[in-house]
Amino acid sequence: MGPSQYGWTTSPAPQWQDTRATDRSALNDVFIAVVLGLVAVFISVGWLFASPALSVLTASTSASGTTISVAQSGLVLILILIGISAALELVQLWLYRRAFVTLARVDDQFSTPSKLVLVLLIALVFLILAVIGIFYELAQAVSCAGAGNPIPASCIDGGAVLGLLGLLLVFGIAALVGFFGGLILGIWRLGTRYNDGLFKAGAILTIFPVLNIIGTILILVATHRAREVIARSGAPSSFG
Repeated sequence: MGPSQYGWTTSPAPQWQDTRATDRSALNDVFIAVVLGLVAVFISVGWLFASPALSVLTASTSASGTTISVAQSGLVLILILIGISAALELVQLWLYRRAFVTLARVDDQFSTPSKLVLVLLIALVFLILAVIGIFYELAQAVSCAGAGNPIPASCIDGGAVLGLLGLLLVFGIAALVGFFGGLILGIWRLGTRYNDGLFKAGAILTIFPVLNIIGTILILVATHRAREVIARSGAPSSFG
């Protein structure tokens, strides 16, 4: 706040006062991203709870060693749910990055998040490919042992599995950097730009499993409020 020529203090104009079109475009992308993210969260929770119920993998130990049996129908269902969730997550991240790139043109604080969300997006693609590779190796092992039969160690390519697990580790670290330094930081800075603590609360809750559902809802509400404020500020005044 600063003194005016008439002696009273005036509030500084919001950061988006002269960039309404840019902010509207970015917030539209954020809104769609959050909706997709909310759907993806519910699907993820669904397949996490479905996995134990379906008993996709069962292990048994005998004198000859440990064998693993796979329920193929349950495995296919889990793969479909994971695929849908992953596709929604990728689109969500792409929209978030586009929003941050848009805002970075008028606000430098979104420059780093826009870059690191791209790192997260690329890392997630490779993580998905690594997971697909692991399931492929599992399918090969099932084929080797015969459908419905226990899988002996001789049917498992240990080198390939270890290599895929290594990829999961490397790109998992990259994904964490992109998640915290890109997505979470970017959402937090939305709260700073639009002066809405719900963005910041949502960013924090998004970090934690289960609570991320509440966090996503808070971000959705905050995005809706920010869009409404900008829309009202850009509307022409009416004089009776």
